[in-house]
Amino acid sequence: MPAGQLISLSATEPIKRTVTDRITMIDPYSIAGITALGLNNEGKFAFLNAPGIKYEWLMDTFAPRSTTVNTTALTSDSTLTQITVATGAYFKSGDIILIDDEYMRITTHASNVLNVSRDWGGTQATHANASTVYLMGQARREGTSAVDSNFTEPTTGYNFSSILQKTIEVARTNALLNRYGIPDVVDREIDKAVPELMMLLNLQLYHGQRVAGSTSAPYASSFGGLETFISNNPTPLSSAALTQKHLEDEIAQCYDAGGAPNLILCNTWVKRKIASFYEGAIRTTRDETTGGMVIDTIMSAVGVPLNIVLDRHCPTDTCYMLDQRYLGFITLAPFFEEELGKSKDTAYFGQVVGEYGFVVQFEEAHSYIYGISTSA
Repeated sequence: MPAGQLISLSATEPIKRTVTDRITMIDPYSIAGITALGLNNEGKFAFLNAPGIKYEWLMDTFAPRSTTVNTTALTSDSTLTQITVATGAYFKSGDIILIDDEYMRITTHASNVLNVSRDWGGTQATHANASTVYLMGQARREGTSAVDSNFTEPTTGYNFSSILQKTIEVARTNALLNRYGIPDVVDREIDKAVPELMMLLNLQLYHGQRVAGSTSAPYASSFGGLETFISNNPTPLSSAALTQKHLEDEIAQCYDAGGAPNLILCNTWVKRKIASFYEGAIRTTRDETTGGMVIDTIMSAVGVPLNIVLDRHCPTDTCYMLDQRYLGFITLAPFFEEELGKSKDTAYFGQVVGEYGFVVQFEEAHSYIYGISTSA
């Protein structure tokens, strides 16, 4: 039998544990991509007859303004005034074209053969086969008849919907037990299911594969994410370090195509790299108690500000530059909870389920860099 003072460290009788009566949920930064792009963009894309498991959008472009020369011996001292090009339909009589440093005016053309006036307001130059021909203006004769012009046909983009679901089944006895931090285990599981499914939806922004559902394998449909649609502008770095020039080049490429990227989605490594680019070019306020800096917006060289959104689900070696006007999630059925028919001794049997899609229009307005070094 022990003698003297009884202390807690030597006590053998059960002691009640100190347990917090609150359970911490995952923070909202886990759905940063969804927060930036929004879930309910049906109005922005003006869908008719919505919802649908397959949804389509129409896209059009301005008429092309360039092609290539298929004519050899187009020299500076040549009197040649007939040029064969790859696509003559891009031009008409009266057009001013530029080949290298020489302007020319098209007098007439048939199919891919252009009859031109050389040295239009300048000096003749030598041009190689496969030189690029640019449409740079027009000089129509007064009183001339109208001629056929080039036009483009709208194209269709499409995607499918994804159903996200979580089953919740709680045994009757399990629901009766008292727990720290969980007044009602059924409500707890229902409340937890929504953020879990939202995180899966956020992940599909980067990893979604466009698959059509059918009555045979693979049965289910799913929506394609960013990389399903952005096929013209992706740039591989092959494990090279990201530089400011890489970012500016991609932004300029989108801008030249008619877009205006205003959002960067990235992970922690890329955000640190971007911050390092602007260490000497930030606005500061004096504060003797705070060190470091946070770069949340950059001003690109083309004059468009881009907000930087940190998303822990974004692939570590990838950085996306997006024009928010032309992309976003759509909601076919928002997440909801419903009780299902019981077949067991349960306190609750049900599910949380929702159906969503994703739209990317005008793919040239977006870009991404991948294969970024995560150590340099």
